[in-house]
Amino acid sequence: MNVRDFLLMPILMAAALLVVGQLYVTLPLVTDLADHWQVTPGLASWAGSSFGFAYAFGFLLLGRLSDQHGRRRIMLASLCAMALASVAVAASSNFGMLLVARALQGLVASAFPPAALALVAEVLSPARRPWGISLLSFAFLAAAPLAQFLAAQSAGLGLPTLMLVVAVASVLLSIGLAMVLPPEAQAPEGNAMPAPLAAQHSKLAGVWLTALTVLFAFVTLHAGVQAMAIAETDLQTLRLAGLPPLLLSLATASLIRRIGTVATARTGLVTAALGLLAGALGHFGGLVVASVLLSVGVALAIPGLIGTLASRAVPASRARAMSIYSFALFAGASLAPLAANALAPWGWLALMLPPAAALLFATAVVGGLPQLSRRSSSEASLL
Repeated sequence: MNVRDFLLMPILMAAALLVVGQLYVTLPLVTDLADHWQVTPGLASWAGSSFGFAYAFGFLLLGRLSDQHGRRRIMLASLCAMALASVAVAASSNFGMLLVARALQGLVASAFPPAALALVAEVLSPARRPWGISLLSFAFLAAAPLAQFLAAQSAGLGLPTLMLVVAVASVLLSIGLAMVLPPEAQAPEGNAMPAPLAAQHSKLAGVWLTALTVLFAFVTLHAGVQAMAIAETDLQTLRLAGLPPLLLSLATASLIRRIGTVATARTGLVTAALGLLAGALGHFGGLVVASVLLSVGVALAIPGLIGTLASRAVPASRARAMSIYSFALFAGASLAPLAANALAPWGWLALMLPPAAALLFATAVVGGLPQLSRRSSSEASLL
């Protein structure tokens, strides 16, 4: 392994942390934004949701670009465009401009994750692919608690300063990726005639539907505890309690080899649902258990879902399949703050039961819709 190969995954992980972290960076700043712009907390939460919805829909609009124009070119363009959009967020002079700039930031950021996931599936050998997927999954997942923790700790600086830091980091990471991305990642083989996804729907629909529930549950917990107005020190404790379990995503490669991708995803979904049920008790100890078990569950479910998708989608349309998956994943995350603010007044049980029920439903469909389900014969060979 040469130096460039050694540096590829760390730089990809750092870029993934930065890109996905922008979905969560405003969650701990809702009260500050509401005070600054003289809007209600519910309206201020759109600073996150405007990014999230544009981010999710951007996967559908831009996801196929790397199938057509190459992984390298699209990842670099996404990071550079995100730097410019972050400057626009920092320069916003009213709340409406802030929402538009955040939506633009989400749209251009959305081109990065599908290309990065497809890249890892293509440039790593079959033996190293589960490890690469686990590392990138950890980065995507760790972005949630890390971005919230760092934003809360830096709240005194203000959102404009934080966005300028994001802009500088985006430029530096684009330079780093330009140095380490292999030339062969520029254009996947056969990208001139992308394979139709319609022929693969029977194998992929269950994964896409399941993805809608995973981050919906994860963000509902974190947005919900803030909406319930618990103490700031307790909020930080809950965020940090959920971080170490995400390291389990690094160990899922061995679990996937033993029980398969679908079984790994189902194990994670059930674990996350149990965590939410513990949180429904409403006391702080139950919330800590919820944060830990939800992180454990998501750390298992996400690599399982990505591995299933990577094994079932043909290479020529892999980025598009990842795009639809990412759209569903982050559409759920974008709906969560709105759902949490709507459900919180009804108490802990009303807050936790809907996402728990959604996760349990997902266990039934993750392998495919009942009449269409069939285990991919290539799954084991790819992983």
